[in-house]
Amino acid sequence: MALKAEIKTLKVEDAKEAPLIVYKAGKPDSTIVVSVETLVGPKGGVGEICHIVLDHGGQFHFVEGQYLGVIFPRDGDSDSLHYNQFCLALNAFSIASCRDGDSFDGKTLSLCVRRAELSAESASNYLCNLKKGDKVDIKGPFGGPMVFPDDPEAKHKHIMVATATGIAPFRSNIQRLFVDPKSIAKFNGLAWLIAGADNYNSLLYSQEFADILDKNPDHFSYERALNNSVADSIYKSGDEIFTLLNGGAYIYFAGSKTMMPGILETFEKIAQERGVIWEEMLKRLIANDQWRVEVY
Repeated sequence: MALKAEIKTLKVEDAKEAPLIVYKAGKPDSTIVVSVETLVGPKGGVGEICHIVLDHGGQFHFVEGQYLGVIFPRDGDSDSLHYNQFCLALNAFSIASCRDGDSFDGKTLSLCVRRAELSAESASNYLCNLKKGDKVDIKGPFGGPMVFPDDPEAKHKHIMVATATGIAPFRSNIQRLFVDPKSIAKFNGLAWLIAGADNYNSLLYSQEFADILDKNPDHFSYERALNNSVADSIYKSGDEIFTLLNGGAYIYFAGSKTMMPGILETFEKIAQERGVIWEEMLKRLIANDQWRVEVY
């Protein structure tokens, strides 16, 4: 029987604004909105999740798994760079497309954004309200935990655990591995995605992942963890996950930080049942850079 580890479901009322990052001031990269599409949730309301495509004209260079900072006017400022000349406070958003963009022309990038508030001070509200042709200033790219390690032989094994918009960096990586025609090497490893959602209708990019699974059944696994039961999914696959980790696989967690206590309890339970000291195993995974977390 699956362990019913307590996981707090990220519902509409729990939606949080994107975290702030501080960065040295400098000229931002300007992008133009190509499209804003509602994926799930009430259009124009709190909890709406949008897929936003920005055209950077091939001038913004990033790799899969990175994030960027969005700069936008607050308090009626006409100048988005209104903090000071030395640093900027930016709202961080993971990039949801591969380096070549959804259209694979190298000129766009995509964001997956949950509208957390309806306030004019809300970065997510600002982004979800954008229209085609609007200008958006960005900085970056930043980040490393969700960037897959160099893999010249394309044989690494990756276990990805996401809730809600935490799916963004994984879509970016999966798109590069299996869809991007400009990707140099054919991927021969394993990419295993466990995607948590409140219900089937709130799964993000589900059809995309299903299509990739149909075409790559030997190298891609897609598991839907409804009711955000990612801990249950991990527990049910405990033997396989531990075998993969002991063999050098990488495991990634992205999304709401509320999922992590239950996940850690679940891993400890799995370890105890196998006579493994979880604290020691976790230290080893962290030291080997196999355990990667990017939550907010």
